[in-house]
Amino acid sequence: MTTSTSSRSKSAIGGLIFVLIGVTVVSTVGFVLHSLSADPQKKLYATVNGTMSTPQGNLPHAFITEGVYPDLATARANGSGANNNKDWVQYGPATHLVLPQHAYVTMTLHVYDSGENLNNAYFGKVVGTVNGTMTVDGQEVTGIDPTQVQHTFTLHGLPTSTQDPLFVNVPLQRVATDDQDNFLPTKDAGTNFKGHTVVFSFITGGKGEYVWNCEYPCGDGTYQKFGAVMGQLGYMSGKVTVA
Repeated sequence: MTTSTSSRSKSAIGGLIFVLIGVTVVSTVGFVLHSLSADPQKKLYATVNGTMSTPQGNLPHAFITEGVYPDLATARANGSGANNNKDWVQYGPATHLVLPQHAYVTMTLHVYDSGENLNNAYFGKVVGTVNGTMTVDGQEVTGIDPTQVQHTFTLHGLPTSTQDPLFVNVPLQRVATDDQDNFLPTKDAGTNFKGHTVVFSFITGGKGEYVWNCEYPCGDGTYQKFGAVMGQLGYMSGKVTVA
């Protein structure tokens, strides 16, 4: 009887230890996955100021501003405050944008990079904005020559039974360079003559979770220059929450 009781006690202790190890492993994996999936930067919230008359009625008018930078030094020099630690091309000050639902959103991008050629000329067109236009340094346009694009802001997501469709594509005018790849001054006072100011508006639907990314191949040599920074949250891709 003593031997049997001792065996059962050892079995119970062994089972308890096994369960504790399992819980620890699951908790550790969950913590690691949560850390990897967490936003690398804080959310950037649009600010509502007044209303805008639209074919859908008077909607809240929301404003949000971002910068696009060729490297970390330029981001910091122009007040991005981004906390990225890699010297990559990047959006800032954040890459998780929060917009109000059923709103007229005006987005301003101050852009400071050069560029080459788009892989797909489609992304040189303005799509999904109000009137299908944007302004570059105050001039209204419907697109940019595919050889003159530095990056794009391409917002998209899958429509579902609980989420409205939302697609916006805006190409960003490149900053010209000399034969030594030095940036040339621009005519845009909004960027202190260092870049271009791009402004566009679009209308949000109901609540939803979307993503945005750059469609200009600005990554490393892998995946046709769509590797590295192109798939890295906090740099050239991010999230949009309509709430």
